[in-house]
Amino acid sequence: MNAVKAWSLAICLAVLAASMLHNLVPNGSMERMIRFLIGAFVICVMIQPITSIIPEISFDVQQSFPSQTDDRLQNTVNRQMTDAAQQSIRNLVISELSQMNIKCENVSVFMDTREDGSISINKVIVTLAKGYGAYRDAAAEHLKKVTGLKMEVAANG
Repeated sequence: MNAVKAWSLAICLAVLAASMLHNLVPNGSMERMIRFLIGAFVICVMIQPITSIIPEISFDVQQSFPSQTDDRLQNTVNRQMTDAAQQSIRNLVISELSQMNIKCENVSVFMDTREDGSISINKVIVTLAKGYGAYRDAAAEHLKKVTGLKMEVAANG
């Protein structure tokens, strides 16, 4: 009950101070701004008790959303990370082979995503374009040195 009395007293004092300030402000262009500020001040005084109640309200976010949504989101994130990693490795392999003047037909990256979210790259298979079979061993050695990954380089034709 004391809280209600204190709140009522605060509102009365705020309105009294606001009315005195309003009477002191001259008419003109500043009157609208002062009225706005006074209104905001009175509203803040009125809602001040709510701020002491809000920390006591707790929301349990985990119970409000089903875990299926979390699983779908996690699967989507994992898939996007895997796709980005595969594309990055493909681009690196194509770029390195291009610097060696070797054309490749296909780059396949085999990887897994572990429970902790880390990506494990199992194997990379590079298929060289026709006519570049003689460069297979040099390409495999260079790509293994640059990437540090297990590479299988095959020649097409």
